[in-house]
Amino acid sequence: MLVFLLGFCVVGRLFELQVLGHNFLGETIYRRQITKKIIPAERGKIFTHDGKDFYSVAINVNTYNLIASPNEVSQSKITPAQWLGKIVSYLDISEPTSVSEEVFLIQENEETNKLKNVLIRISSKNDYYELLKKGLTTKEMEEIQDLNLPGISFETVPRRYYPEENVFSHLIGFVNLPQDCEQGICQGGTGQYGLEKFFDKELAGQSGWQNIENSGGLPDYTKDTIKPAKKGIDLVLTIDRTIQFFTCQLLGKAIKEYEATEGSIVVLEIKTGRILALCNKPDFNPNNYSEVKNYSLFKNPVVNSSFEPGSIFKVITMASGLDSGVVIPETTFLDLGMIDIDGDVIHNVDDRSFGYQDMTGILEKSINTGAVFVAQKLGRPNFRNYLKKFGFGSLTKIELPDEMIGDISNLDQKQKIYLATASFGQGITVTPIQMVNAIAAIANKGKLMKPYLIEAIIKDGQKIIQEPEFIRQVISPSVASSLTAMMVSVCEKGYGKGAQVKDYYVAGKTGTAQIPQKGGGYSDETIHSFVGFAPATDPKFAVLIKFDKPQKGRFAESTAVPVFAQLTEFILDYYHIPPDKKH
Repeated sequence: MLVFLLGFCVVGRLFELQVLGHNFLGETIYRRQITKKIIPAERGKIFTHDGKDFYSVAINVNTYNLIASPNEVSQSKITPAQWLGKIVSYLDISEPTSVSEEVFLIQENEETNKLKNVLIRISSKNDYYELLKKGLTTKEMEEIQDLNLPGISFETVPRRYYPEENVFSHLIGFVNLPQDCEQGICQGGTGQYGLEKFFDKELAGQSGWQNIENSGGLPDYTKDTIKPAKKGIDLVLTIDRTIQFFTCQLLGKAIKEYEATEGSIVVLEIKTGRILALCNKPDFNPNNYSEVKNYSLFKNPVVNSSFEPGSIFKVITMASGLDSGVVIPETTFLDLGMIDIDGDVIHNVDDRSFGYQDMTGILEKSINTGAVFVAQKLGRPNFRNYLKKFGFGSLTKIELPDEMIGDISNLDQKQKIYLATASFGQGITVTPIQMVNAIAAIANKGKLMKPYLIEAIIKDGQKIIQEPEFIRQVISPSVASSLTAMMVSVCEKGYGKGAQVKDYYVAGKTGTAQIPQKGGGYSDETIHSFVGFAPATDPKFAVLIKFDKPQKGRFAESTAVPVFAQLTEFILDYYHIPPDKKH
């Protein structure tokens, strides 16, 4: 009877499985499962050039995460303590003085707890994954492999590498480490600051994917569907590597010599708007961006910060007055050293008065009251319109993120004092890139060009050259020529004498601007600046130099001006530009 009952149960169960449960089992065994595997895209590279040679300034390298399987270690013949003793030098932990069969003998210091913690982690028999170290180089990974230790594996993590380190930091920015790593596949990080952020989507490319069909629990690779990854674009910069290196070295030396808190230099090719060099100090190493504590260091002051330009802005005031016809270079005015604007008194530096002066004298001697004279002749609406034509109060659209527009809104106010102070660069703010581009327009016969950093884009193997972009005619060629002669006189007879380069005519203007206080008024701290171009008879490049809060040198003529001379002499020699001054 018992046998009969058991047999009946077996038969019943078979009937249930084969007949009643047929559909369920069939679905379980034959259900199609598709696994989607991401294929990471290769991030595009960034290049600069040095003559005919090209250099990589942003490339991709692989780093490795060191992984331990404590379970495998426990099943081997080596103890966890001995295992760790062979690998500890790669873990950023002080090496033990000796190793016994079971424990470490270590000196008591701040590393002790770290070492004990790692030993505990790799001693767990039921643990199959412990991340011990991130960011190993290929050389370190290979050295660890040669140890032939049980329970060791590596995860490959792509990362961005910057061979030139600090030199291009504010131009390029950096890419943060990838966070979306699954099954040993990392799709790359996100561009932060600089070109890496501005072109992040284009540089990153497009990830591909692979569908793996599973039937009955086994992958069927014959039915894979593949969408290949698409590599990101490559960028070729307008930056000249040699000029960039010299500029950054010169800036660093000057910051130290004059004890300034920070500084910037921009070199721009006049006829095209190409940026040949752009450097800020202090800077950072994008390979070690995580070590930077003050995130404001990542910002590029040339485009991300604005400042009251001070006397370098008198060139823009004079350009506006000359082009509108309210003054000519020979126009004279009487300087009494001060001027009353509805109860507000404006003084020249050190309360100096210069008597009768023509318009060239205003620039040579950097006379505040002279700039006010020209602005009053122009009138507020007319002056404001010229500033807008020069590009102030709007974006240059250079290929860098988070560009500021500056602030010329004081010229929307009807009070006369705002027009007066704006004439010599107070009460308005500009960015360094706006300022040097406006000066380049004067050198370029009044033609304003768009400043740009990308010489070419390489996409799908095709090189796409970026052409210069003309924006507008700001002043007439004849006015630009007259103003250039006046700026040459500043460097021959005025405060810009130190900017002279032997056998060349150079044009420029100094600026020493007080820094406004948050509560109103101005502090005793200053910004020293100089704008200029060379050779003056056929200008090739324009330069802006700016130092914040220098402690040595009262005026820009003793700080920014000599730096301009050194940089200009170097570039003239580097490009083999023939002299234009005849003796």
